[in-house]
Amino acid sequence: MRRLDRRSVARNVILVGVLSLAFSAAGSAEDRRLELTGFFGGLSIDHDLGSVSNIFFTTTGQAEDVEFFKYYGLRVDFNITRYVGVEGNLSRSKNTYSFTVVDDIELDRVPLGDQFDATQVNYGANLIFQYPTASGVVPYGTAGAGWQKTTPDQAISGIDSVSGIDINFGGGVKYFFEGPGLPWLGVRFDIRYHIISEGLAFIGNEASPRGTEITIGGVVRPF
Repeated sequence: MRRLDRRSVARNVILVGVLSLAFSAAGSAEDRRLELTGFFGGLSIDHDLGSVSNIFFTTTGQAEDVEFFKYYGLRVDFNITRYVGVEGNLSRSKNTYSFTVVDDIELDRVPLGDQFDATQVNYGANLIFQYPTASGVVPYGTAGAGWQKTTPDQAISGIDSVSGIDINFGGGVKYFFEGPGLPWLGVRFDIRYHIISEGLAFIGNEASPRGTEITIGGVVRPF
């Protein structure tokens, strides 16, 4: 699999930000709203570590789903117009990887047949296409790209820290409360599908994790 350059991703993210500022002049003052969302949720993951074998045993591994409340982060949205916006996002999660072996043999300090934990950090940028309604409900669709870094909590032979491009798409709904002084406060439900270019894998194996993110959060609009 061809490795993608981290600097090229950073340049693309910066370009999205510059374009958003350039296009913001096209919207009226009432359209340009900054939205800050703190969220938490969970991830269902499809990620195999591959397999490694010798004359004594064969080992396979896979990632377990991220439990609810162990995935959390921040989204910063800027509405270019009533219907189009851009988003920067940062998230962190912790999940478990399990081994399956034919014999109970230790690999370094991690007992095979057991498991280990790893931390994922994601950051990136998305485009938002939304449809505000008079009731305060705002359905939306989104797509974007970013970077994911996965780091095991302890060093494991053949399984090191790895980074990859994170492509995601999905949608959700926001609701802003009605009443005097309340339209700046709301709640948000979001679901996104992620495709990661590279993930943790045994030596000689490659991995391209997939996963579905489901989150809920609170939204504030400072202006």
